[in-house]
Amino acid sequence: MKNINKIISFCLIAAGFVVLTGCEDFLDRQPLDQITQASFYNTANDAELAAKSMYSVPQGINWYGKSWMITEIPSDNGTAGGNDPDFSPIDNFTVNADNIPNAEFWTEHYRLVAYANQVLGNVPQIDMDAAAKASIIGEAEFMRAFAYFDLVRIYGDVPIVREVPTIDSDVSVSRDPVDEVYEFIINDLQNAIATLPAERSSADAGRATIGAAKALLAKVYLTVERFEESMELCREIIASGQYQLMPDFADNWLKDKSDNNAEAVFQIQYVGCGPIGTGNALQSFFAPWGQGITGNADGWGSHIPTSPVIDNPGTTIKDIFTDEDLRTRQTIMTPADEYPEINPGKGYTYPPSGAARGGISIKKYVIGGGPDVCYLTSPQNVHVIRYADVLLTLAEAACRNGGGISVTPDVVESFNSIRRRAGLAELGSITTDDVFAERRLEFAFEGHRWFDLLRTGKVREIMQLHGKGMQDYHVLFPIPSEELAVNKNLTQNPGY
Repeated sequence: MKNINKIISFCLIAAGFVVLTGCEDFLDRQPLDQITQASFYNTANDAELAAKSMYSVPQGINWYGKSWMITEIPSDNGTAGGNDPDFSPIDNFTVNADNIPNAEFWTEHYRLVAYANQVLGNVPQIDMDAAAKASIIGEAEFMRAFAYFDLVRIYGDVPIVREVPTIDSDVSVSRDPVDEVYEFIINDLQNAIATLPAERSSADAGRATIGAAKALLAKVYLTVERFEESMELCREIIASGQYQLMPDFADNWLKDKSDNNAEAVFQIQYVGCGPIGTGNALQSFFAPWGQGITGNADGWGSHIPTSPVIDNPGTTIKDIFTDEDLRTRQTIMTPADEYPEINPGKGYTYPPSGAARGGISIKKYVIGGGPDVCYLTSPQNVHVIRYADVLLTLAEAACRNGGGISVTPDVVESFNSIRRRAGLAELGSITTDDVFAERRLEFAFEGHRWFDLLRTGKVREIMQLHGKGMQDYHVLFPIPSEELAVNKNLTQNPGY
């Protein structure tokens, strides 16, 4: 069940609740039709509702509906499907501080920080079961770390907001150094691991668990090159036996098998045809233009795979997929591919001449129409962390810790389990390059590639081979101009 989608998101914004004092008696009365700080944070049920409200932020179209514009479009995996003034500059490395998707990325992530800080600032005072309280506090720390992990990788130095501002607070905050931001993230996740539950009931599917916090922390440690600690966490997750690879890679993309399956460590929950923001918008952007796959007016081909037709041959996502790889047809649509699972009973065949300017389109998250598919919305959950990511995080950390290669049996087996499922030959030893190549195949269009490229340390070299005029400063995005305008203590990233 996806009950998280059914809650009402409370407007717990960073400005907090403003309490007026010293007024006439009639001004001191609590409003009868509004939620205030005094009337809300009083019961265990209030704490639960506040915790659930945090998940409404990444559900929104401006987070997982559009985050591919920031995490995939700049990479060698995807390109803009048209000449949209919002994300074509991101594709071409001509983005500036006025860019709308960039501003939305910043705003939505700080909105989640604000929601988490409301929970952390108010739930501790509620008289309720101590274990339940600790779990909710850990959940808020996980969600805050989740937001900051994206922020620090995209913008570098960012302001750390630790509490809810009051009416007297100075909100002109400065940027904190990257190292301090990472320590803040690590501290939040360590606290979360100590208090979160190992499992959730079906009614609470999608809420953070110990496994999700450990997996996220393993990725943080990998990013800051604390490889031994990353490996230790990955091995703990593997040893728990709580997760496993789905037998077929396609199980992660079929409507009736993908949601909260055995491979799902953390997913964003969605329902179809609900209020705006409760449905998955990715199909609308990914489905090829003019094909009527969704049964609605969407299916815009806004994001398309890189292809030698339009990009430098030998560097594109089309070049690296082979017919032998069982992931190919579930990742990209190529000419004459047949998909009986799209619109069951009717099916869909990708045109022999293609349906995008590169001749191929994205398949992931494209499930077709149906009674629970409406305009800009489908019911399929978004994968944030799959168990496959844990296995390949272990492999990458081991290789980078071992001078670029690993022959350690459990590491090689973790890597080969991904290869076996894909129908590919196993390797006897693995290198860092092997792992990055496998990650590109496994996680294409899932929001990992730009971050993976940053970790290679060769992102500019790779993108220049890909034909993009990337400069060194493009490893970071610009601080949005509207943020600079309202906060004079913020500084811009070099080059912008």
